[in-house]
Amino acid sequence: MRILSTVLLTLAALLSVTAAVFLTIDGNLARLTGWYSFKPGMPLFTAENTNRLSTVNWIRIRDLHDQIECEKEKDGTWWITKPFRDRLNPVAASTILNFTENARVVDTLPLDRTTRGRLREYGVQSNPHTITIKAPQGDSSDSLTTIARYTLGSTSPWLADTGDGQSVMPTTYLRTDYYGKDKRIHVVSGNILHLFKEGLSALRDPRPLLFAPDDLRELRITGAGSDSQPVSLCRVSAEAAWNIVSPVITAADQDKINNLVASFANLSAVKVEDAGAVTIKEPLKYTVEFKLNGHAEPIVLKIYDSYASPADGQPLCHAEVNNRPVVFTLQAEPRVNRKGSYSRIVNSICNLPVLPTKVLAQLKSGGGNIYTNDLPLSLAELRSLKFTDIVDKDVERAVLTAHDSDASLKLLLIPGDIESEVSDIWMYSVGKTAFAEAEELVVRRFLNGLGSIPVRGVEADLQPGEDPKAFVARYGLDKPYYSLYIRPKSCMYRATLFGVDLPLVKDRDARIFYISRYRDPATGKSKWVGMEMGGNTIYWLSTRLTRTFALNPNNWRARNLVRFPLSALRTLRLGYQQAPLVLHYDYIGETWSGQLADEDVTPRINPHRAEYYVRQLQKLKVSEWLDSDDEYALESLKNPVFTVSLELELTDFSDAEAIVMDSAALDHDELLPVMGDSRLDKAEEALTESTETDRALRDMALQERKTQAKTITIELAPSTEASDKPFFYGRIRETGELFVLPFNDAQGLAGSILDM
Repeated sequence: MRILSTVLLTLAALLSVTAAVFLTIDGNLARLTGWYSFKPGMPLFTAENTNRLSTVNWIRIRDLHDQIECEKEKDGTWWITKPFRDRLNPVAASTILNFTENARVVDTLPLDRTTRGRLREYGVQSNPHTITIKAPQGDSSDSLTTIARYTLGSTSPWLADTGDGQSVMPTTYLRTDYYGKDKRIHVVSGNILHLFKEGLSALRDPRPLLFAPDDLRELRITGAGSDSQPVSLCRVSAEAAWNIVSPVITAADQDKINNLVASFANLSAVKVEDAGAVTIKEPLKYTVEFKLNGHAEPIVLKIYDSYASPADGQPLCHAEVNNRPVVFTLQAEPRVNRKGSYSRIVNSICNLPVLPTKVLAQLKSGGGNIYTNDLPLSLAELRSLKFTDIVDKDVERAVLTAHDSDASLKLLLIPGDIESEVSDIWMYSVGKTAFAEAEELVVRRFLNGLGSIPVRGVEADLQPGEDPKAFVARYGLDKPYYSLYIRPKSCMYRATLFGVDLPLVKDRDARIFYISRYRDPATGKSKWVGMEMGGNTIYWLSTRLTRTFALNPNNWRARNLVRFPLSALRTLRLGYQQAPLVLHYDYIGETWSGQLADEDVTPRINPHRAEYYVRQLQKLKVSEWLDSDDEYALESLKNPVFTVSLELELTDFSDAEAIVMDSAALDHDELLPVMGDSRLDKAEEALTESTETDRALRDMALQERKTQAKTITIELAPSTEASDKPFFYGRIRETGELFVLPFNDAQGLAGSILDM
């Protein structure tokens, strides 16, 4: 009995040790029984195993001809460690783990003689892919345990329900020995065979670069030529703008830089090979360095010159990165020749204005692929072709002077208030004339044009060590034709610290620009050039921009023909009939009365038509204001076809307006001179509002205002000149101001107010 007990205890101990060994190796005891009970709908692997997939850090994949082993580093990046180190395509890793977690048994084929004879048909022997997945055992990362292993066969003809009752998914033949020596063939939901269509070598990450665009801080591009100067770009944060810092300091084209960074992040190779097995097609074309946040060493990408593929003649090129021992084969140009008739067709389509920008870019590039020869990697391609980055919403003052004119243009923004629904108003003054309301669209077109209208090109850059004064004088900018002063808006958010009012954000400095006429000695042609004071670049300006530089008051004047509130209207006189129609308006009672010749026509007045007529007058805009001596207008207006006269009673705000305007008024002697003049400080000081101005305006708002009577008479006559678009000339009788009015607007003033 003692011997029998000893034998039984020994067998039990051996069984326990064996079970422990299998638990350590495979994480299950099914290998002791050699069989596992699979039922349709159940997961391929237990919840205990699938819950550990998030900790997986080792995967091995085998097929009939190849094998790769992969490990995940602490930063979450998967690397192929065998047969040679390289980064695993993260899409492949996530797809394999997702399939392992969600695979469900659809059916199990009985292992009879028929099934055994058809194993090659199921693919588990003829084209198998065996996947082994391991995770750390316990808290140790050195000791691994297998949590899943299976062999993929071919795609099965069945479709599995996804679980929503509406859609289905493909299925795959599969066999697993994770649960013992089970040779049965299972049909499982899901299919990842597309990952292995090009072999296991295709599982390497085809992207040479793996980085988040927001982490990029510096970019350095070096051409292969000995005389090629590196182009360096940097930015202080992901939200900040890119700037070129070498070989010149200048602004970068933000859209091009952002697209270039995105192109590098999405650059994909058509082939990834072991560096020791490839002869690189030289010469080297570009070297690109990427400096990222949190990385001490930069990523270095080398792009070699293009060559024709021996197979189909497609332009390709080789590339290398310093953190992967592989050679990438990239597409240099599209497979289809972009010359000849094909190019003409593409260009014709791209010229259609209805296509979105992204569609145009994809069409030009050949379907959205990234080609190395299309990447903008030179200074000329990356630099900004905008004169400045100024936009109208950032400006509160502007002064434009010309050397051959005593008059200067002054623009002043009177800020509105959102809560009170009061809009911003731009005021203008030319010379010493009083400030008047400016046409908002003209002002914004002028200010936005500084940054939105591309320059014709870069005329010259200030080279290191070059004398700035001689550089400026060579292009006549030491005595500019135009000087433009721009004062940005002050900080709106302020705080009081130790009794001192301080901006929460530093106020921006004023900016000055100089524009001159320059004759190119090489071509003998004259052109406009300009630069910003303190800048390093002289631009060849587009005439679209210089045409906005106007000192004629009529160019800036508000296009509204008349401005008055309905409450100010007392009498409306329409002189387009044999006898004038005179209408009187009572704003309080909202009533109209009138006479036509000696007849009282009050009962015939349609109050809705009358009020609509006045509203149209308030909205009426001229096409343009004319000089007071315009001969064509004066000739036509010798016999006006009709007149509109308004008798108004307006509140007098002239004293308040004078205080506002005085804060921005400048004498011509104090206007901006040439670069470096000390009077610049006086101009800036004069354009700055003071607290005394604000206090005076508040006091005036509490005072009772006077009223003044005003008559405005508008005379209209059709143009006598031949024109495709007929129009009317007009004149304000009291001031002699001439204007052009669109034909339809002028004709609308002849509408009837009386009922028949």
